[in-house]
Amino acid sequence: MAMQARFRHLTRDVPIPHPWDLSSYLDDVAAYRGRSISLLPIDTALLAGTGCGTGSGLWIAKQDSDVIVYGADTTEWHAEHIIVHELGHMLLGHGPEQPTDDQSAPTTPTVAAVAELLPSISPESIAHVLGRTDYGTTRERDAETFADMVMLHAMRPPRRDSLLHRTFFRDRRR
Repeated sequence: MAMQARFRHLTRDVPIPHPWDLSSYLDDVAAYRGRSISLLPIDTALLAGTGCGTGSGLWIAKQDSDVIVYGADTTEWHAEHIIVHELGHMLLGHGPEQPTDDQSAPTTPTVAAVAELLPSISPESIAHVLGRTDYGTTRERDAETFADMVMLHAMRPPRRDSLLHRTFFRDRRR
């Protein structure tokens, strides 16, 4: 299914709030998935070089909840984009990447790095860690496209729902 169709389907299940409100969207995604989501802003430099992706964001799936770690020392818009990117991974059904034959499993060193970085989260409670390690993968491109689409949709003024518009400009694909 093309990304635009997936986005349309997901926004029917989890509508993007107008006006945009990240907290409301997080609550809606958590309710849709049946798992709480917490945000953990940290110094971006702490993520860099620890095996946790590019250092801008990280999704930690615990046994019964999710944590999104993101750089606190960035702009509000960029922080929200990072968070929505990680939500994109969740909503698009991305889990831990399976290593190819010539790669070792990235999860063990990444989980160890997270345990050192965030000692309050025990390695045993982490189901998987999904960090950005390669923007070239389809999953990363999809999550990035999802975040771009959400942020653009959130900034768009709401459509007027007039009788004229409902009559002549219905979306016949529904």
